[in-house]
Order: sequence, then C-alpha cells, then structure tokens
Amino acid sequence: MYRKLIFPVLALLLAILACSVQINATDPPPAAITDTSSPPVVITITETPTLPLPAPVSALTVELLRNATYDLFAFTGTPRTVTLVNGSYESSSDPAAVDYLSVSMSDLVAFGDLNYDSINDAAVILGINTGGSGAFIIIAAVLDIGGSPAHVASVYIGDRAINNNLAITSGEILSDILIHGVDDPLCCPSFHTQQGFRLYGSQLVMTRRLTWTGGMQRAININPPADLDDVTYPFTISGSVTIGPFENTLAYAVYTPDNTLVTNSSVMTDSPNLGDPGSFSLPLDLSMAGVYGLVRIEFSELSMMDGSVMTLDSVLVKVH
Repeated sequence: MYRKLIFPVLALLLAILACSVQINATDPPPAAITDTSSPPVVITITETPTLPLPAPVSALTVELLRNATYDLFAFTGTPRTVTLVNGSYESSSDPAAVDYLSVSMSDLVAFGDLNYDSINDAAVILGINTGGSGAFIIIAAVLDIGGSPAHVASVYIGDRAINNNLAITSGEILSDILIHGVDDPLCCPSFHTQQGFRLYGSQLVMTRRLTWTGGMQRAININPPADLDDVTYPFTISGSVTIGPFENTLAYAVYTPDNTLVTNSSVMTDSPNLGDPGSFSLPLDLSMAGVYGLVRIEFSELSMMDGSVMTLDSVLVKVH
C-alpha cells in the first residue's frame, strides 16, 4: 500500500518543481554583464598615407657616355657616326691613311636636364683629329632616352680650343673656353670666353657669350626677367652692358620654341661715352602674333668688321 502512494507523490513533486523554474517568454532577459575595463582603441584612416616620391634620377653614367655613338655632323658637315670604346675611336692605326679619323672624349662631363623632362641628360666634349696637328673640338648634347645615351646635337667650338669647365644650368650648357685671338698662334689659344648653348630640336644654339680683353669683361646681362620666368604680355626686358657697343646699338631677336625667328631689330643702350657701361630696356608684346609658350629673346653685340657675334645674352621665358 505504501509503494502505491510513493509514485503519485513523486509525480506531484516533479510537477510543482517544473512550474517553479519555468521562465516566461515575455519576461525581460537577465541584465548583461558590464565590462568595466577600458574600451578598445579604434583607428579610422581617412586617406591612404603616401611617401614623397624621389626626384627622377638619370641612368646615364660616364661609362655609358664613353661607349656611346656620336654623329660628327657639326664638324664634317655631313652625317658620320662613330661609336666610342672606352672614350675613343680610331678609323685605322695609320694617321697618314686617307680619311683617317680619331675621336676622343674629354674627362669634362656635365649632367643636367636639357629638354625639361626632369631627367638628367649630359654634355660631353669630343676632340677630333684627321691626321694632322689639329684637334677640332665639339660639344655634344646627349639625352637620356629610357636609360640609354642618345646624341642629338653638337656645336663646333674650334681648332685646339681649350675647355676649362663644363656645366648644365636651367637647361643651358655653359662652358669656359680659350679660343684663338687675332694674334694667337695655332698652338696656343688665349682669348678667354664663356659660352652657353641650349638644345632646340636637333640644334645646339648659342645663348650666351662673354669675352675678356685686357683683363676687362665684355658682356651683356639680361635682368629681368630671369630664365624660365612666367610672364604675360606686355612685359619689358631690361639689361646692362659692361662696355658700351659701337654707336650704343645692340641687336635683338625673338624666337619660338622650335627656333623660328619671330622678329628682330635693334635697341639702344644709354652708355654716356664710348666704351662706358650702360643699360637698355625693350617693351615686348607679341600677343597679336600669337607667340606664346617658351620664347627666347636674345641681345647681341655684332662686330662692325665682319658681323660676327662679340657678346650675347638671352633669356628663355614662359609666356602665358
């Protein structure tokens, strides 16, 4: 009898227990556990950081230039290319042979941007001998084309000219040169000049010439504007001369970027006496002719004897 009562009692107790632990689905959930530690640091990147890019570096080296190919047109008057090996070329071992030719590269080498692409190019000096006693000097402009040297233009300097220095500044090749004066023997040039050249397509054009006579410098100096200044029409080019030109007259010329002459005429200096220093100025407005972009304006003193350039200065401006 007691065994029959045990099972109903156990069932009743289990039912009561189940009711006491049942969770109503409508009751709010238990409170979340609060984390009292410091919250994580969140970094928000608003833009991708970038490092400054290095300036372009020329791949040209002296070794590459000493083994490059050069065209001697500036000396021969006709295309003739030679490829140097370790800085020299020789057509034969006999200087008395017909059409003998030897070419050697000077140790003077200049690096700098010649065509305004922000990559360093080069200027080198080549000495040419045709079997006699002459040593004919040219300055060669070499561009960096994909890391390889490309000789694009040259200028003939003279027989046995002595180059004391070579540099490239603001796209201009500058050289300090001794050439032959009127009374100099062929062996020994002593006429001191400084000459500048700019690359225009396949031409190296003289853009600067200073000379010294009796210890006195003969020069034209343009200022302002300065090389590669931005200007708008109308603007004025001013300058000075260290020694007044004949009849106080300078020639001037204006060229487009492809070296095409736009206009030329003369301008007066204000030197008070023959040979005195003086100044000049030239107002310029070529807007009606549509001359914009890189424009070269040059001033020169010409010899009354043969019309050759005695002194010259030029400025390359960006006209907007």
